[in-house]
Amino acid sequence: MQTLGDLLPCPRIVLMVGDDGLVAVPHDLPDASPFFVPADNKAAAKGLVDFIAQRPQARITLFADNVAQDYRNDDLPPLNRLDRAKLVQRRLKQTFPQARLTAGILFKHNPRRALLIGLHALNSVFAWTDRLQSRTPDIALLPVEGARLLAKLMAHEKGDWKMLVSRQRSGGFRQIVTHKNDLVFTRLTPLPHAESPESDAEILARDIKASLDYLSRLGLRTPNELNVLLLALENKTNVAAFASLPLKSIRFMSPAQAATRLGLPFGPAEGDASADLLYAAYLIKSLRPALPLMLPETRKDWISALAQKWGIRMAYASLAAATLLALVRAGDLATTLYLAQKDALRLTKTEYLLSQEKAKAAPLTEPLGIMRQALERRHIFEKSPQTPWHGINEFSNGLDLKAKLTALEWESPSPPGAETFRFSIVVPTVSSGENRAETVDAFNRIAQFVATSMPDYKIIEIKPPYPSLPSDSVSAISSAQQEIIGELSVERRQP
Repeated sequence: MQTLGDLLPCPRIVLMVGDDGLVAVPHDLPDASPFFVPADNKAAAKGLVDFIAQRPQARITLFADNVAQDYRNDDLPPLNRLDRAKLVQRRLKQTFPQARLTAGILFKHNPRRALLIGLHALNSVFAWTDRLQSRTPDIALLPVEGARLLAKLMAHEKGDWKMLVSRQRSGGFRQIVTHKNDLVFTRLTPLPHAESPESDAEILARDIKASLDYLSRLGLRTPNELNVLLLALENKTNVAAFASLPLKSIRFMSPAQAATRLGLPFGPAEGDASADLLYAAYLIKSLRPALPLMLPETRKDWISALAQKWGIRMAYASLAAATLLALVRAGDLATTLYLAQKDALRLTKTEYLLSQEKAKAAPLTEPLGIMRQALERRHIFEKSPQTPWHGINEFSNGLDLKAKLTALEWESPSPPGAETFRFSIVVPTVSSGENRAETVDAFNRIAQFVATSMPDYKIIEIKPPYPSLPSDSVSAISSAQQEIIGELSVERRQP
């Protein structure tokens, strides 16, 4: 027969620790049945320790459901997530200075609000952590896990305010109230004595009515907003006890029905009103508590044991990973070497083909190469060709702004450096009356300016802008259709 321990990667023993005792729920159900250990029975406690010692591979979780734990709502300023966590730690030390273990939960629907939790040193769960210290037990809180359980059982209920009420043999009657699935309030009422005249339903109805006044301080506007789920057996007496409460809705569900609805591997028997097995089965199925806690000294021992257990395995795993990585890189290196050798062979073949082509083309290319070398040497040793730009620049500096150059002739005969310019210049009109003397004077002034601006040159010829015969007048060439043009020839002075 397949047991629950065969289905889990890590077997777990859950101890439901309350003020009246604890309920031990082993992982190997149904081969080992859960059993109750009264708080004042030392023989039963020793038997539980021996029972746990027979299962050295099982993980121990202490499920705290007792009075010595406080839950307080606290408002936070607008901070980022990291600063909020630091502030929550400071608030925990201020709020519970004598607590042996503290924890904080940030609300999901309101990031500026947190639930502060403190477990007092007298909490009975610490007596079992000290007794089972060698097994490094962790601690889970029943109200925190119950909030997660409530969200699943009332997933289809409309409204933000929900309450779960259950009865545990180890602790008593537990109320768990959530707002938008965030735990905001919890309350524990001890179980009544056997001779008590009140029934369980009457005690629960009175406690719920008392809790409504406190919930109004946390934001519950009217009791009509609260949905209540009772993990109890439904009968006429129970229904009548809650009929007078002004609640939005109230539903009964037996612990066995809740276990079936959640698909748990085991649960309470039909007719059993206690929900200890329901919480234990839900925690075992979840594999990990919603808020796993551990004492600092226990956590240190747990980390040391984990390092001893997994240290050599991690070393082997690291060695295997390094070997695999080396093999992968070796394969890459072999591929790279193969490709390099292939490229070298291709290059050698290409060079061989190129040498053959060069040998075939040598009769044609060698004479051309010799000629190219000769031309390159000649270009290196010969002087640069002479240009007229120097003389033209000097001429432009002496030319009158009103005068224009209409023609330019440049000659560069031997020896090198000798050059001759012949400029045809339009002489600007001096006055309205066209007078030969004034025209000649204007042209002479231009000639003087050019001679001054060209110190490296000498004037060798001047042709004034008038006809060569004395009987001719200048009016014929100074009309609007013709321009008065004179010529000027200069020659570069020899050094």
